[in-house]
Amino acid sequence: MFSKIRGYLFFVPLVFQILLCPQASALELDIEQDSRLPLAYVNLVVTGGAVSDPVGKSGITSFLGEMLMRGSRKHSKDQIDLLLDQWGAQLGVETRAEYLIVRGAVLSKKLPDFLTLIEELVIEPSFPEIEIKKLRSEAVSGLLAEQSNDHALSAKKFARFLFQGHPYGNPISGSIREVESIQRSDLLKHHARLFHPKRILFLGSGDVSRSLLESWAHSLSKKAPGKGELDGLNPPASLPSRRVQIVDKPDRTQTQIEVGQLGLLMSDQDYSALYLGNAAFGGGSFTSRLMQEIRVKRGWSYGASSAFRFGLQPRSWQVHLFPAEKDTASALAHTLRMIEELRQNGITVEEFRLAKQSSINSAAFINDTPKKRVENRIIEKTLGLENDFFSTFSDRLEKVTHSEVNQALKEFLKPENLTISILGTADRIRSGVAQGAGVTPESLKIVPYQED
Repeated sequence: MFSKIRGYLFFVPLVFQILLCPQASALELDIEQDSRLPLAYVNLVVTGGAVSDPVGKSGITSFLGEMLMRGSRKHSKDQIDLLLDQWGAQLGVETRAEYLIVRGAVLSKKLPDFLTLIEELVIEPSFPEIEIKKLRSEAVSGLLAEQSNDHALSAKKFARFLFQGHPYGNPISGSIREVESIQRSDLLKHHARLFHPKRILFLGSGDVSRSLLESWAHSLSKKAPGKGELDGLNPPASLPSRRVQIVDKPDRTQTQIEVGQLGLLMSDQDYSALYLGNAAFGGGSFTSRLMQEIRVKRGWSYGASSAFRFGLQPRSWQVHLFPAEKDTASALAHTLRMIEELRQNGITVEEFRLAKQSSINSAAFINDTPKKRVENRIIEKTLGLENDFFSTFSDRLEKVTHSEVNQALKEFLKPENLTISILGTADRIRSGVAQGAGVTPESLKIVPYQED
């Protein structure tokens, strides 16, 4: 969920960083000024994110982020909107699994006032009851609307099925039942735990003053509540066997197939090799093996892809395709055979050559704009990566060999333990899905699509 307060569009380059470091007694401050335009850009990152949602309150971090923009002890939402319009500024909040980001842009001459407002919003939110009621209604409406989006709904159900109670399985926006239960007292308590000085990171750029930003960062860190600790994030449990569910939705002529397993860390020694292996198998290129086998040769699905999702703990590797109902069983069975073949035989020399060449060429664009650099820096800091992780990415790819890719695939892939989730009309696809997945119809889990 992303909250945006009116203003002009902006990009957020990385030219300064202020990290509140729990091991250090002083702030780490690194600033590069850019005075070519009279603009300042600010990112305030709070680590924790949606994985810090308490049990029974999924979606509360996202909800809290939205509420930061809806009133403080000094200003109402309307007053905040008016100030930002007068300044020609933009301010918003984005919540992700591992962190929450308050983003802003303003004319540099208004930066002192802008920083004061940001500090006020994140340190002294008022959480007015009338705005909680409005946002609760908006959030529930959004979750209900999501049920009509088969792709998004399928991905959400797959994550819950894969992670089995782990925070990675909880949707960032929460569930209808739990969002409806959020009260002002819950927001106050969660805010006090989430906004701790040691979890706050500042990233931004532009026509800025070192002394101003340092003073502001120190002021904010001293005022941050920091009451209590967030629960640590444990690794998800590995799966002992293949599991299959059907998300039952009436009158589907097309299904959504998700097949996957637990992933790995970006800091893992096999990351670069598996990155190339996935690129060759289903990484988005029209020449990938999945696309060629599923779409080009057989016409079962317009798209077929595989991808990793990363976090502080191993998240997921998963395949997605969306065949017509009549082709679901065949597409599923063939995909599972392809994964088994990938584990046994790896990728070919030609697949390796193409994947490596295209990945190295693409890596040149990973870090080539200010906006990308700030996003990469956030990922490096929040996921505990080296500071040069993205800037040296192509160098690491260059060193990977064909045999290393295939060895990594053999050790990583677990075809016998895959999690399979298919959104479709259960009574029409159940027997075919069971046969395609190699399980008994009785072992299939059937989940109503509206189930919270």
